[in-house]
Amino acid sequence: MKKYITIIVVLISHQSVFSQYSNNDDELRDYFSTILYLSDEAIETVQINGEQYEVLYRKPWTEKVLEKKVPALGTGFFLIRGIDVYLITAEHVARFLKSTSKIKYLGTDGQKKEITIQDLTPTKHHLKKLNWVRHPTADVAILHLGIYDNVVKDIAMFNYEYLEESIKAPNRFNDLTIMGYPLGLGVTPLSISPITRNTRSASDIVYFNRFDNGVINPFILTDDPSIGGFSGGPVLEIRKIDKQMNIQGEKVGIAPTVIGLVHGNLASNTPGNFAAIVPSFQIVETLELAPKFNGEYTFYYPNGKLWSKRIYKDGLPWTVLSNYNSKGQIQDKGTLIEGEGYLYAWNEKGTFAEVINCSKGKCSGGTYMYPKVDLSKQLKPKSN
Repeated sequence: MKKYITIIVVLISHQSVFSQYSNNDDELRDYFSTILYLSDEAIETVQINGEQYEVLYRKPWTEKVLEKKVPALGTGFFLIRGIDVYLITAEHVARFLKSTSKIKYLGTDGQKKEITIQDLTPTKHHLKKLNWVRHPTADVAILHLGIYDNVVKDIAMFNYEYLEESIKAPNRFNDLTIMGYPLGLGVTPLSISPITRNTRSASDIVYFNRFDNGVINPFILTDDPSIGGFSGGPVLEIRKIDKQMNIQGEKVGIAPTVIGLVHGNLASNTPGNFAAIVPSFQIVETLELAPKFNGEYTFYYPNGKLWSKRIYKDGLPWTVLSNYNSKGQIQDKGTLIEGEGYLYAWNEKGTFAEVINCSKGKCSGGTYMYPKVDLSKQLKPKSN
């Protein structure tokens, strides 16, 4: 049985930025399905002379050693880059996670979901072993879940364009919103909703030792201390933009920037009571090391007609081969060839196109949501 693809393009202007978004939280709630509650058991650790040690029990007169296990929790979030989907969290959170670890999140249908990490994709062998990509020094870990068609469909995702790529701290007058599950709050037997906490930047980029392994790294400090369970959660700078209409006729009113993820509080031997945030440019650096789709990808309309064929390189559009409307007629495909130029993302009626610009290994212009398709028929990777 054939399955087809519907293309939804959300157009958000990053121009005409005004004061902090404060009218209502409807659009913020659109991102609740992006946030994951992560939990499992971990070996208890203690800090001695600034270093972390695992707590083990050894039975007298024998070689038998037992690990002291304690409940562990943290936060993660989904991110999409091109058609690749990733789970992002703090490296010290990823350490205790297994393929069978339970994750909980709010589905896009408004219902609580509870599955294992390997159940995020129907191709369970892909996540049987969690091949985390870790930053060489920063508290960042990224797990490649696969291309969008192979990932559960009741999630929302941040677009990689939301990541702040520059090495700078946000304006100290601007509110920051942390999203996550501190102390497991927000999770009940029947419902789930991430906790949000508003704070502000208290520093420029500063350097000090990570609390978990003592490695020196850049951080952004915030006014308030962190709470256990927020670790790995995204820190957003959310701004109001002109109320425009996207191609579905919906108003777009906020422009989020992910300025980093929560590392935790300062080490106990450091004065002050601040939360430490890993800057987003280190998420970007880790993402560069993560797996990405390469090959030819075919999109279809719901009526079965061919929509477009593209070649992807390092996860982003590289060359657009064809573009048709829902009646099978040729429509403008743009100029994208070997990573340079633009392509048109037409809506289902063929009456509106978003321009996606690509140059020097980067693309900008839209967030895509794809219902599940039959990969055996519609995905034909080419050999590298």
